[in-house]
Amino acid sequence: MPRLLSLILLLQAFACGVAHAAGQHLQLVVTRPYLEMRTGPGRGYPVFYVVARGEKLTVLYSRTDWFKVRAPRGEEGWTYRDELAQTTLPSGAPAPVPGYPDFATHRWEIGAGYGVYNRQNLVTAYGDFGLTRSLDAELVLQQAFGTLDNRYLATIGLRHTLIPEWRRFSPTLGIGTGYQYTQGKVPPKPLETNNQLAYVSVGARGFITRRFMWRFDWRSYVVFTRQNSNEEPEEWKFDLAVFF
Repeated sequence: MPRLLSLILLLQAFACGVAHAAGQHLQLVVTRPYLEMRTGPGRGYPVFYVVARGEKLTVLYSRTDWFKVRAPRGEEGWTYRDELAQTTLPSGAPAPVPGYPDFATHRWEIGAGYGVYNRQNLVTAYGDFGLTRSLDAELVLQQAFGTLDNRYLATIGLRHTLIPEWRRFSPTLGIGTGYQYTQGKVPPKPLETNNQLAYVSVGARGFITRRFMWRFDWRSYVVFTRQNSNEEPEEWKFDLAVFF
């Protein structure tokens, strides 16, 4: 008898634990005409079930921008963040699903890319820190490979994102200063090896995923020399970046 009583108490404790664990999942109510469930976390997977308006669903876990959910009858599938964000809590409050980030939601950005500087192949790496919602400070290190010389550039500047809430495509403007070091590859040596420079830039950037983005920039430089005229090279480049 004592053993049977112990077994019953153990089963009750286990059942309470399972019920408590199930209660940790987020419960939401569909408010649109319907919510689609797919067989996998991506738009390439087919829709196999639809949850109707007014029905509840359980959010199990997420993978990037996709959430695995359970329908009232037990069917489990995947739905996109934007669709889930339009549901509500059983109390009627908006669903606590974070929206897709914009450029104002991160502070640090690190990227690298390829381009052309003064008709020379260019490799570039940069770090970026968000000062305000739309203004960033950036440090850029670059190397341009030429037939007569290699050029190393280090610049620091400010970049303004014109419409930070636009996720896929947002134009940018920039201004900054820096130095250029010229390394000769064949005689004769360059007349000047170290020069200060300034630039203005026009570009655009957009999200690829929640943490990755693309960026395109065009720069117009003024390289200050000790000669009668300054150099005015141009540059374009394409970067991929991660931010956090």
